[in-house]
Amino acid sequence: MINQNLNYGMFPLRIFLFPGEQTTLHIFEPRYLQLVTECLEYNKCFGIPYQGKTTLSELGSLVKVTQILKKYESGELDVLIECQSNFKIHQFQNKNKDKLYPLGTLSKIERRTFEPTEELLKHATNYLKHLLDDSNETKSEELISLNHLTNLVNLTDDEKIKFIGLQESKKNEFLVNKFKFMMILLTQEKMVDQNFYLN
Repeated sequence: MINQNLNYGMFPLRIFLFPGEQTTLHIFEPRYLQLVTECLEYNKCFGIPYQGKTTLSELGSLVKVTQILKKYESGELDVLIECQSNFKIHQFQNKNKDKLYPLGTLSKIERRTFEPTEELLKHATNYLKHLLDDSNETKSEELISLNHLTNLVNLTDDEKIKFIGLQESKKNEFLVNKFKFMMILLTQEKMVDQNFYLN
């Protein structure tokens, strides 16, 4: 964890992104229109604390607006955002006299180098090969990188939060089990397509 507290505008949502991941947002509330407009004007980032079913998580994604996709006559916006880093919230201020939007004090989570084991790469390569119906193993291996592993395994937002909290030694085990599960689903899907069913 980087020992530096930083202040950012906050936009709680039920999404969690890893660095490099992108998604689109439709902005319509005045407070978040103010936030996004200011971030565009001053080239700033804003924080998306992960909004759980009942509580606001202390973890979130620091994002930057990379493109305005559409401007509506009403003032609403469709924007493309990209995650720059993940963070931990230290203080969340829902109301502020100077801004319509919430503010938060946070520290960025240092992204450590993740070293995949041979077992993990084997499962990832095998899954990708079957997903693409491609017998060329070398080609499949070339498509796998450290940045693509978590995307390839299609982690849910809750699983991403769990993954971040794991010790480095447990992250490989977590992804191996996820690839095994995805492989079972893929096999079942292909069997159904061929009118076969697994017990």
